[in-house]
Amino acid sequence: MTKSLAISLGMVGYGSVFKGSLQDGHLVAVKILNETKGNGEDFINEVGSISRTSHVNIVALLGFFLERSKRALVYEFMSNGSLDKNDICLALAN
Repeated sequence: MTKSLAISLGMVGYGSVFKGSLQDGHLVAVKILNETKGNGEDFINEVGSISRTSHVNIVALLGFFLERSKRALVYEFMSNGSLDKNDICLALAN
């Protein structure tokens, strides 16, 4: 999937996010989801919905990984950090 997932970017409600790189050197953010039961049909449906979403303020989904209960989403990496720590987003939330 990626060369390395050594750099943790943080925890999210459904798993952990890591910084990684593809074989061509392209930086990505990989969200590794907590293991779940089921055949993955719901996950595939969600991936389909996410992949059809396109907006300037939403990072692009580049791919996904599904093997039994292991699931991950691969997004383009944005170097400006998390939106929850962004001053503008904090001001809008308050």
